[in-house]
Amino acid sequence: MINEKSYFEGRETKRLFYQYWLPDSGNIKAYIIALHSWGAHSDRMEVPAEYFTENGYAIYAFDIRGHWRNAGNNPGHIDSMDHIQKDIVLFIDLIKKTAKEKRIFLMGQSFGGLVSLIFAINHPGLLGVIASSPLLRFSKKLSLSKRLGKKITGPISKISPNKTIDMMIEQNLLTSDIKILRKHISDTKKIEKISLRSAAEMESSMKWTMENAANLLCPTLVLQAGNDKIVDKEANKEFFENIKTKDKTYREYDGLLHELWNEKSRAQVFQDMFVWLEKHQKS
Repeated sequence: MINEKSYFEGRETKRLFYQYWLPDSGNIKAYIIALHSWGAHSDRMEVPAEYFTENGYAIYAFDIRGHWRNAGNNPGHIDSMDHIQKDIVLFIDLIKKTAKEKRIFLMGQSFGGLVSLIFAINHPGLLGVIASSPLLRFSKKLSLSKRLGKKITGPISKISPNKTIDMMIEQNLLTSDIKILRKHISDTKKIEKISLRSAAEMESSMKWTMENAANLLCPTLVLQAGNDKIVDKEANKEFFENIKTKDKTYREYDGLLHELWNEKSRAQVFQDMFVWLEKHQKS
């Protein structure tokens, strides 16, 4: 597996870090953009990259605004979800220069899954989207609105949009793979805060996505952790049922925790993704 790092120009000419993984053989079937979860970064896409590059796919990922190398002076802060959407458009333009006529798919984990679904709804020409435990509603225990109340939508989120609060996710709720869990816990680059503006954007985006499920027209694969303690899996099932396209697939994995791509029993998850991708990169 070949790993390269660089920068591209995002919305408002912001310089954004990205990296990609390529098959050693150099033979690429299709390209996949992989978006990480809130608080994480593109390095956490290395595990799925190992699998998919071995099977002929190129994986491209960037640190979402507000995260590690693209956080700038405001870790945990994004001005608008629209900025991230435009970043994806410009990232696709970059990849097309290399991909030529080969297909480009979009996949995201948790918050990255939410971002991916929003993009897919707004871009019906997308060739396919994979959302893994997408953040369409927090579990009751982690609900932002319950914890912050009026701070999210009230005047303070407009007066002090950059003001941050703690948003620490227990890493042992993400994966049961001890080796990966240890790396997560010792990861000094993860973000454990969120700005009030970001929280407001996240809440409104989750609501908007749920309300617009019927407008998702591209091929869709939704993967859901059966033992998810981060997101409300019932909301994700509801979203899936409301998708109108006939080309949709839902897979739930009993007993697995939130980060399916980093879980101990991820082999079946990857196999299901591979079968879906093989079908859609040839169709």
